Amino acid sequence: MKLPNSFDINEWFILICILIAYSIVYLLPKRFPLSVTILIMLFSSTIARFADHILSTPRIDLYDIMNSPYYDLFDIFTYVLVAPTGYFFVYFYDRLRIKGYWIAVYIVIWSTFGTAFEWLSSYFKVFIYKGWKPTYSFTFYLFVQPLTLLFFKYVTFIHQKTPKDN
Repeated sequence: MKLPNSFDINEWFILICILIAYSIVYLLPKRFPLSVTILIMLFSSTIARFADHILSTPRIDLYDIMNSPYYDLFDIFTYVLVAPTGYFFVYFYDRLRIKGYWIAVYIVIWSTFGTAFEWLSSYFKVFIYKGWKPTYSFTFYLFVQPLTLLFFKYVTFIHQKTPKDN
């Protein structure tokens, strides 16, 4: 895996955010089995990777991640950072027992948070926009977050149906 050409503010931003996010995950009371936690985190990272792969390819080329259009080690770290964000989204959804129309409100709040964090990330040159605007991300989050909740519901349903070894 290629290392970044220079170690500057965007790499520091990613490392500090990863440290903070995973510290919070560690400190929060455990709410889900480890397998469910891992699946939620992998799902979140996979969706982000898939979207970035489509939107930042040379044909579409709406933005670059980190310092260059080329894939390097810190591109992977950005997906490592996405994982706890998806976990927090599901954790607080479950913890607050959100129901009914409040689910839509919750999704809008988290979409706003995601867009604001993406804007902050762009300030630190994690995302270099070429034709993309953070407001487009808001629409993307409105689509992806309900999918994340459906995935969470499915995974927890399957986990509850799976016989446990004693």
